Amino acid sequence: MSAVVSSPPRLLLAEAPPRFGRISKRLLARLIVAIAIVELAGAVLIASGGRAARAAGASLVFPGVGFLVDAAPVMFGITLVLVVVALVLWWGLSAHVAIPLVWLGSALGAALLADGPRLWTSRGTQWPWAIWVAPVLALAFVGWAVQRVERRYRAKRAKVPELNEYLRTAELPAKIETRRDPDAMDAELLRWCYSFAFQPDDDLQGLQWGEQFHGGTQLRYQMNSLAWAMSLYAANFLPNAPGQIAEALDRVVAKHTDLRVWGYWRTLNLLGNFDPNPDPIRRDNIMFSAFLGDVINTAEAATGTTRFDEPGSLTFVWKDGRTFAYDHHSIAEAVRANYRRSRLGFFPCEPGWSFTVCNVMGAQALRNHDALHGTADWDEIREDWQRALDEEYLTPDGSYAHIRSNHVGLSWDTGEVPGGHYFANGTHRFADILPDHAERARALDLRLARPKMQALATMVRDGHLDLELPEELERHRTASSPVLPWIKVIGGARLAGEDELVQASIAASAKQGATGERWPERPVKIGGAGLGSYMLVRWSQPLDLAALNLRGYVEPTGPVLDSWDWERVFVSLARPVGDGGLELCIEPWDGPVDATLSFRSLRPGATHVMRGSRSDLSFVADATGCASVTVPDVRVATPLSVEVQR
Repeated sequence: MSAVVSSPPRLLLAEAPPRFGRISKRLLARLIVAIAIVELAGAVLIASGGRAARAAGASLVFPGVGFLVDAAPVMFGITLVLVVVALVLWWGLSAHVAIPLVWLGSALGAALLADGPRLWTSRGTQWPWAIWVAPVLALAFVGWAVQRVERRYRAKRAKVPELNEYLRTAELPAKIETRRDPDAMDAELLRWCYSFAFQPDDDLQGLQWGEQFHGGTQLRYQMNSLAWAMSLYAANFLPNAPGQIAEALDRVVAKHTDLRVWGYWRTLNLLGNFDPNPDPIRRDNIMFSAFLGDVINTAEAATGTTRFDEPGSLTFVWKDGRTFAYDHHSIAEAVRANYRRSRLGFFPCEPGWSFTVCNVMGAQALRNHDALHGTADWDEIREDWQRALDEEYLTPDGSYAHIRSNHVGLSWDTGEVPGGHYFANGTHRFADILPDHAERARALDLRLARPKMQALATMVRDGHLDLELPEELERHRTASSPVLPWIKVIGGARLAGEDELVQASIAASAKQGATGERWPERPVKIGGAGLGSYMLVRWSQPLDLAALNLRGYVEPTGPVLDSWDWERVFVSLARPVGDGGLELCIEPWDGPVDATLSFRSLRPGATHVMRGSRSDLSFVADATGCASVTVPDVRVATPLSVEVQR
């Protein structure tokens, strides 16, 4: 049984929550007025009596009905198809003018066709009865939309008393903070990360390629998750051998400037904002700027790197040679400035669309940049940010809408997350920015997850879980993976405080998903988008991303492995133990190698013993606490320990 935290979450849900936030109401009211004007114009045109006017008016009342009035049902069907396409373009490429263009275009087209030729009827033929189709369809659509919103609102509101009672009494398990030892799969995954980071020509081989807008093959998110995972590995498994992984992290961060990673923004900015500027940081695009800022925060908290604090250390070069120079600080400033410009309180990923998860990342980017550098950007925008979260995005049952339009205030299920809502999101799940919200979200998530995890925990026998899970489709929908459901189980078990289930699930997932491949192929059967997530859930112990950023950078204590031949050996474990000791694991890249290891921060003048090789190796630290030792004939993963001779 996992330990529990006796004090329950204190942040409860509103008993009578509004349907929409203050800003969303204004945006919706503006939309309703605009539509009412169009409907009125349509009614006036219909009433005027002319054939062209009647057809145009019918299409203004409901897109395409004017073609039905013109006895051209095929054109009416084509218009409906174009409306669906425009809806997809509105959402997928921020083409906000797509629906108005189709709507008004159908009115113009119907007017031009009113006295024109027909395919199956005589010239100028009209069906007067079809005029009534327009108000019927318009009223039916409005009724359906209102009923759908109202039904969801009432269903969620009805849960509030029960949920609040649960929140008052819920006991949360203590977070798992035991140290985990890396296994063979962890070493293979780390090997893959190093191979990706240090590949020749600064390429992106190993990532999954595809469209860069919504399809689950976005390069930016693949590299974000790799960097977060590597930061966790650095903090949890390699605090006392930071050199190689710190350099690898710096290289992964720098790869974000590759044009293939950020070039998508020019298209979105042009279509959505009518702005041809390709600068990926300046305006909107929180899905790039804030995520990159958070990646840098986490890398700095894990390794102490300051490379990206230097002006111009992240320079983006456009196709025509224009450069956009940024650094850690100017990225944070750009995120803050975008928040200050936003009426809604959140600012967009794609132009006009603001996602909760992206804006949680924006808050993390500011809060943790402040923590590392003594700035106060988060304090400046926190009040407005929290208002947007609690008023514009919170739904009655404590979940948050995934997306909302900055232009019209609408929100709907985009299909990206189950039901279009979640209790928490972002890599830190509110833990650093709003701790009370984090506790409430954790309790609400546990309400559903805990019984499932407790049932699975009963299946663990002697540390093993004899279970295989069915494959799930990956987000890009072109392949499936057996590892995806394991990510959910590992995360859920950690959420529920079931440590034994966490460890057993990590082992079972590797057993089911292992491919035996090495970079650029993946060591587990999962796509590029899921690989980083899998490493994250494996490596989030004892520190997860929130805890790492709350802690910030801490200098290593005890002996530090300062240098070794990176091209021949990599280190998969280096942590302090006991009084002046160190646990290590080294692996050859290819074949046997004599590995020379150089240490610092040893006990000056003391004799140290390295155990784990074929025979114990003794060496004496000099007056500065430095020494080197050669481990002969390293052929496989070799656990070692360093201790002071007593």
